[in-house]
Amino acid sequence: MTIPETVDHYQSLLDFSANMNADVPVYGEASADNYYVTDTRFSVLVLADREAYLWRDKMFPAVVGRVLDWSTQYIRVNYCNTVLAGLKGVSGEAGTAAYNNVKGSALFFRAFSFYVLAEVFCKAYDSTTATNDLGLPLRTTDDVKQIFPRASLKETYDQIFNDLYASIPLLPDIGTVKTRPSRAAAYALLSRMNLILGNYSDAKRYADSSLVIHDKLLDYNTVEDVGASPFDKFNPEVIFYATMTGTPLILPGTSGTDTALLNQFAEDDLRKILFFRPGTVPGFFSFKGSYSENPRHLFGGIATDEIYLTRAECYAREGDVDRATADLNKLLRMRWKSGKYVELTIKDPEIALRTVLAERRKQLMFRGRRFPDLRRLNKDPRFSTTVIRSVNGVLYQLPPNDPRYVLPIPEDEIIVSGIQQNER
Repeated sequence: MTIPETVDHYQSLLDFSANMNADVPVYGEASADNYYVTDTRFSVLVLADREAYLWRDKMFPAVVGRVLDWSTQYIRVNYCNTVLAGLKGVSGEAGTAAYNNVKGSALFFRAFSFYVLAEVFCKAYDSTTATNDLGLPLRTTDDVKQIFPRASLKETYDQIFNDLYASIPLLPDIGTVKTRPSRAAAYALLSRMNLILGNYSDAKRYADSSLVIHDKLLDYNTVEDVGASPFDKFNPEVIFYATMTGTPLILPGTSGTDTALLNQFAEDDLRKILFFRPGTVPGFFSFKGSYSENPRHLFGGIATDEIYLTRAECYAREGDVDRATADLNKLLRMRWKSGKYVELTIKDPEIALRTVLAERRKQLMFRGRRFPDLRRLNKDPRFSTTVIRSVNGVLYQLPPNDPRYVLPIPEDEIIVSGIQQNER
């Protein structure tokens, strides 16, 4: 055992990608409407996954032990707290590029961990109730024996924002490898958060800041359709690399892409080829287009396509249709067969917004974005959605703003810490 004592040691802790870049929560995506499982497949799922598919309460029973969607985030938080506490002992190096990078990275990773937890284990943010709504246990010390109660949702988001703000002046514009945080990633995460909160002016501003640093898009005409996934995990669009927890609910060949969603892709749209693999049953297509290179562990990081779509949505909501359309065209030109794309010309802000949201859903499939989007869009009657599952001829529904849009905290966590469970 080596006790970390130097900046290099602490950097090594943060470079342990098996903890720091893995197991982003997937059960939000599993609760959303991008996919379905057949009755035959449903019958062989374990109880916890059957419960998850039907939005029931026993998704994370104590008998299954550690639930990665929850526990890995706090393992990552513990690494960050260990680093931030340890850096105080090497203050002689404070201000160096290496020291700043380690401190900024620890702050980013902690913010990222708290945020991906809040997206699924806390209510959708509402400024009128956030001071009373339950947030997360905000572990900010390296004392692993201390029990933290759940903070308010406002306190949770304040913590995330403050960590990100503090990380920005410390981080490099672009990380030396894509598993490391960067200023572009911090701005992108701030943009994502503000979009979810409905702060469109700030979401656009931070999207601008991220794209000024890194605005590369991948031309899908250059992608070879080979292997388990056609996309390189460190392709030019990836700003920050992370993967989601694996789940039998969403596996290539066993879960099918929602048919209505699949039908939205035009024939000359290369995503129709690069995102989907046909099954042995007619009409059954499973998803293969993850930026993780491994559809079993879907991409859960941040990429520039998301940032362009965020900025386009903000433009559309502000009535700046020309700029919204320009961002859409820039993205979609890179998605269609060469010479086949016809530039969008939109004049109506409502049509622009609906077009952006449609493209957002198509482009960001199986990235963990659909569940938070459903939660925020359900507050607007224009875009509210009732998610429907059919199992053995029985229909199950998740209506807009239902309490089940907040996942239950794993039972082993409730038993050990005694924190308050979410209402279902």
